Amino acid sequence: MRTYLKLLLLVAVTALPFISSTSYALDDEAMVRVPAGSFTMGCNHSRQELCDTDTKPAHNVYVDAFDIDKYEVTYRRYKECVANGDCTEPFIGGACNWNFSWNDNHPVNCVDWQQAKTFCEQEGKRLPTELEWEKAARGTWDQRVFPWGDEPASCKYAAMDENGLRLPMPGCGRGTTTPVDHAEVAGASPYGAVGMAGNLWEWTSDWYDPEFYGKPAAKKANTKGPANGTFKTIRGGAWTMRTDGGLASTLRFGYAPKGQGYVIGFRCASSVN
Repeated sequence: MRTYLKLLLLVAVTALPFISSTSYALDDEAMVRVPAGSFTMGCNHSRQELCDTDTKPAHNVYVDAFDIDKYEVTYRRYKECVANGDCTEPFIGGACNWNFSWNDNHPVNCVDWQQAKTFCEQEGKRLPTELEWEKAARGTWDQRVFPWGDEPASCKYAAMDENGLRLPMPGCGRGTTTPVDHAEVAGASPYGAVGMAGNLWEWTSDWYDPEFYGKPAAKKANTKGPANGTFKTIRGGAWTMRTDGGLASTLRFGYAPKGQGYVIGFRCASSVN
């Protein structure tokens, strides 16, 4: 599983995407509230074949209430931040969507960790911790595999490569990202967050430690992961994913913070005072 994911994160896309440039009204700045409380973080669901070693042991942990973006940060929002001089442009080239005249409702990609962090701070927000991200995606009560439940992943629920290497193109036929409200009803998390599986992997604030779940610090309330590291944790999978394992809400992956991958985006969070 991890070798497969590495290949999907590293291989360049050579095909040109087929997407519509039609724009439409979308409240892409909406946030959803995740209430305070404990939940079980880590792989505790019935699909144990989807559980990598870095997702175990599952453990109960408390997290304060917080708000999180309903959608991944859109091209429109990020473009506005760049125009205001507060953000720098993403990487350009390959399947990066910055210089294409796509509609504003696609998620921005090819931003590194610092660019994502800066954007969130300019909005008075921050990147979510890994703990917050998983709770927002899974909820607390039913040990679900995906944000929508336990039904196998498909384009009904997530922007993914449902047909494998066959046509149509990955990304549910688009060959790239889809608008952030793809599968808004069927694929939403228990708290109403959309796109937390597929479309783009999402940066979190935490450093990645494959053994962190087995350490005492993992069980501390509002844990923020290790104090330092080499890679930052990304979550959620992307439009290139062809299997359930790449979209499970417990899946963790470490990525170089200066990387500007075409399958990586982000959403922001904020604390509730």
